[in-house]
Amino acid sequence: MSVPKTNKEFERRFITAEEFRFDEDKNMIVGYAARFNVWSEPICGCFLEKIKRGAFSKTIKEHDIRALINHDPNLILARTVNSTLRLEEDNKGLAYEADLPDTSYARDLKESIKRGDISQNSFGFQTVQDKWEMKEGKELDERTLIEVKLFDISPVTFPAYPQTDVKIRTLMNNIGIDYDALGIAITRAGHGLDVTDMDKNIIQTAIAVLESYLPNETPLVEEHAETVNEPSQEQITLYQQKKRLVGIMTHMEM
Repeated sequence: MSVPKTNKEFERRFITAEEFRFDEDKNMIVGYAARFNVWSEPICGCFLEKIKRGAFSKTIKEHDIRALINHDPNLILARTVNSTLRLEEDNKGLAYEADLPDTSYARDLKESIKRGDISQNSFGFQTVQDKWEMKEGKELDERTLIEVKLFDISPVTFPAYPQTDVKIRTLMNNIGIDYDALGIAITRAGHGLDVTDMDKNIIQTAIAVLESYLPNETPLVEEHAETVNEPSQEQITLYQQKKRLVGIMTHMEM
């Protein structure tokens, strides 16, 4: 079996906060940005993922990592270079402490955490080394993150991936596309594996369904005449998925 190609793109994952709280006496937030050896929920409908202990050991020693709110670089809370952010791997996961600045957005964050309005953490990273176990049929593939380059940890209002995944899954299923089967086919194609004729057929069928649903290309323009019907967000999302699938098929046929 071919070895999947490591994903060098920026990725984000989230964790429902465990021991995520505001320490009133020390004016800091403490919690876990990631947990080790715990399988995730299905990611993009394609695979399950877990993080191996030690995945962050190198990056937290070598890189200047930030604590942000909602991954927004304009809302910085702390950073490792000046020790206002402290990161440590323990048996459970990647633990952190972040000393909060005296800013309006930090004060707002404290109240939101104390009220329970914000109760999840996320981290942004790039994969350095991972391991894939590719499954047969409709069983989800398994990915283990062995080493990552960490960019930031963030308390978040909404974890980005689950909402996006649910939205796309719903839209696809509503027009007759098996989103889970499509996700597995995309995973094989995207990680350099030998795609099967069935994988190609699933992707081609999905493109055909999307083309029938979107007979004309959605006009993704910022300026247009008043007589042009502006596309709905649903149409834009499905058009983006169609464009992605066409690109995958083109790459497979090269």
